[in-house]
Amino acid sequence: MLLLLPVLLALLAATLRAGAPARVLETPLRHGGVLSLAFALQVFLYLPGVRGAPLTLHEGPALYLLSLALACYGIARNLSLDWPMRLALGGLCLNIVTVVLNGGHMPVARDALARAQGEEAVQALAAGRLFANVVLADPSTRLPMLGDIIAVHLPLGAGNAYSVGDLLLCTGVSLFVYRAAVRPTPAASSAPHR
Repeated sequence: MLLLLPVLLALLAATLRAGAPARVLETPLRHGGVLSLAFALQVFLYLPGVRGAPLTLHEGPALYLLSLALACYGIARNLSLDWPMRLALGGLCLNIVTVVLNGGHMPVARDALARAQGEEAVQALAAGRLFANVVLADPSTRLPMLGDIIAVHLPLGAGNAYSVGDLLLCTGVSLFVYRAAVRPTPAASSAPHR
């Protein structure tokens, strides 16, 4: 969900500049399967029936870290594509360090989560009945300034709290998508100028 809105806005902006969103799909990603697996693993952890399972509650943080490591590897293998990938990798690395230092969970500021999703979300997270990749920050939290401290409130309860790493990751991926969509096609760039 984090990347969906910024990527859609990047595609819209590219289209308004006579770009072609299909060009993004033509980008020669290396290890695209690894990136897909990272995404699928995160989606899997939140499926109804899986999210509340005892095994998920116990092993979820390790699986979440595995998904982050796979995403990190996938992005790192594509740094040569364009500079925004470096920005995305930097954000992801900030998140990984914070998650590792906090036992496999990203710390989230109570007030940021309450502003973004309401007090009910804070209470549900505190109850711990469902897997979450976040944990409420407390005095023992390491690197709290790199946790989810930025509240983004969207209509219909779609808001969330995000980290500085999330913003860098989103910005990098969105810029990459935009630049890929507006790049000239090989035929157009090699055509003779008149």
